[in-house]
Amino acid sequence: MKKCIKYSCILLFAINSLQAQEVLTGLHANETIRQIYENTDALHQKTISRFIEHKAISLPFIEDFSNYTTYPDTALWIDIQAYVNQSFAFNPPSVGVATLDAVDKQGKIYPHAQKEAFPADSLTSRPIRLDSIFYPFPKALTVADSIYFSFYFQPGGGIGFPWAKLGDAPESSDSLILEFGYYSGDTILAYYSYKDFLLFDNYTIGDTLYSPCDPSLFIIATQEYETGDTLSFPCDSVMMMETIWKRVWSTPGMSLQSLADSLGRDTNDMLFQGVMIPITDSVYFNKGFQFRFRNYASLEYSENNPTWASNVDYWNIDYIRLDRARNFADTIVDDVAFSVNPGSILAHYQAMPWSQFKNNQSGEVKQNMAVKLSNLSAVVKNTAYVYYISDTTGNQINNYDGGSYNISPVLSSGFQNYPAHTFPPVTVQFPTDTHSKAEFIITHIFKEAGSGDKNPKNDTVRFTQSFSNYYAYDDGTPESGYTVINVFSDRTAMALRFSLKNADTLRAVGMYLNHVLDDANMFEFTLTVWADSSGWPGRVIHSETVQPEYNINLYGFQHFYLSKAVPLSGKFYVGYQINTKNYLNIGFDQNHNNSQHVFYKTGNYWENSFLSGTPMLRPYVGRALTPVHISTSDKSSFALEVYPNPANNLLNISLPEHINKQDVIIEIYAINGQKVYRGDGAASINVSTYQTGFYTIKAFYKETQQISISKFVVYH
Repeated sequence: MKKCIKYSCILLFAINSLQAQEVLTGLHANETIRQIYENTDALHQKTISRFIEHKAISLPFIEDFSNYTTYPDTALWIDIQAYVNQSFAFNPPSVGVATLDAVDKQGKIYPHAQKEAFPADSLTSRPIRLDSIFYPFPKALTVADSIYFSFYFQPGGGIGFPWAKLGDAPESSDSLILEFGYYSGDTILAYYSYKDFLLFDNYTIGDTLYSPCDPSLFIIATQEYETGDTLSFPCDSVMMMETIWKRVWSTPGMSLQSLADSLGRDTNDMLFQGVMIPITDSVYFNKGFQFRFRNYASLEYSENNPTWASNVDYWNIDYIRLDRARNFADTIVDDVAFSVNPGSILAHYQAMPWSQFKNNQSGEVKQNMAVKLSNLSAVVKNTAYVYYISDTTGNQINNYDGGSYNISPVLSSGFQNYPAHTFPPVTVQFPTDTHSKAEFIITHIFKEAGSGDKNPKNDTVRFTQSFSNYYAYDDGTPESGYTVINVFSDRTAMALRFSLKNADTLRAVGMYLNHVLDDANMFEFTLTVWADSSGWPGRVIHSETVQPEYNINLYGFQHFYLSKAVPLSGKFYVGYQINTKNYLNIGFDQNHNNSQHVFYKTGNYWENSFLSGTPMLRPYVGRALTPVHISTSDKSSFALEVYPNPANNLLNISLPEHINKQDVIIEIYAINGQKVYRGDGAASINVSTYQTGFYTIKAFYKETQQISISKFVVYH
């Protein structure tokens, strides 16, 4: 990220006399977006007719991004460039925001990105009927109905020291823009649909090739073609209604600290700015009113370090409301909500091996959870808070009732500080079994007492506590990239400390390798395991040279299976050594600070990291693993295929013929991580009741412990 690069380098140079450098960068790609997009592109490319018409929705329009992640909800939005997440915002009004940044809908840096401000993301609503309403009774809408549009926004980058930031702040030359749109009454060309045709002649560069399905359309050859080659030709003109857009609001880039100062707020306050806009122009009162947010971003990087060119200039948007019978003073949301997801209940990790945890639970579970709750209204609200923990079958193993409490408005008093709600104790004893893995669902509920709650979507949050065969300090989402540089020699090293309860065997290492310009992460390095030496990395107990390969189906984690088993006990360290002039860019989770366990070296001595966060590196322990490459281009002996995709009724499942379907467990997860299906292998699954959206399907082969993952779309 450009702000952190600039500040971190200056500060680190001064402290370490140009010898040891830790650098935070932004992300060159958003892996979560990219993987889902590549598996579901058909949903957004499908052309049913030669005219695109988005179904209009009616007032009220309310969106707080609280009950799903990744792509905007297709019931409300028509594009998928914004990133819906629970990670990038600092003290949001409610859990979940939409982030606009410098990566496209595939999670990659825009091809036209540059150092000067360039147009980046858009977040565009479906058409909204401002001509009339139908509930509680039909009525034509006019300016007299006092329709207002409101939202909250926040510049990215977090708050505090440069090395403790959250994402990247937009520069003053960057901007966030809001536009209102209306149908002009004309139709315009949206795009051409293409079809593949076999060529019956040879063509050279510069030749004109006319479309077989429409002679008025043609393409110019940019390469040589021979008889028998296949080429895509434009065929149908796909039209759409023309929308006229008008800018109604904008703000230049700024730091979150400057916004907080202007609002007179601190880190216990909601650090989002509210905006209120009346709709008074009669041109918008039709069946095709739309609004959209757009941002301008700008890259900053060294030409000599392509790993630093990365995702930048974040804007977070939350709690959008469009409705009638409002006024300019109606800036307060009558709602109570979670501000963040409390996450893992483990004291030291986000996830750890079941074999290490189940018989050694003491000290591994937090004594209390931290829960951030907000009252967005202007009056005191009587609220209730509970949480419960259940297994994957729905059986509750623990529950907690925090009772009721009167919570003051967040805008005047900050977030709730009642300990029974915001610092609840954890007293659970998880059941033990002989299985190698386990999962438990932690469900938190915070709501207004009685029946007055206006938005129940943000009153419940869930977290899946995973106990598998790996340790993880990170939550799986990188907010930036971590790099160790050495300005004087080619030697760099990084190590992450872990601690075993019982002696175990290291089998593999998972590492989140960021995608960077020119594939600059694609070089050999030495994967290394160190013993402990009085709290520091000591002697090398295993090392081997590895070559990265991006694993596009496992959320950016590259898994390196060790050439031999490595017995371990107590504390150990896993990381890398590099002896070439290359810099490895690893995903960095800035929401969980474990800097006390992070070490780096550029000379003869290790140093402890002071960057707030966690490099995303995970050791796998336990019994021997079978390396499985899950990709669309490398079909292993256990490969899961699903069709049709998109599906709207039955989802067919195809597994290799030699596999007994009764030995396979199938699980389906919604886009918010909630498990919606679990069962033995089946020929098909009924998805007709599933909501339109993106889903992950996982198949687990019990005989070989192999896992295959695929993505599909439900589209009604």
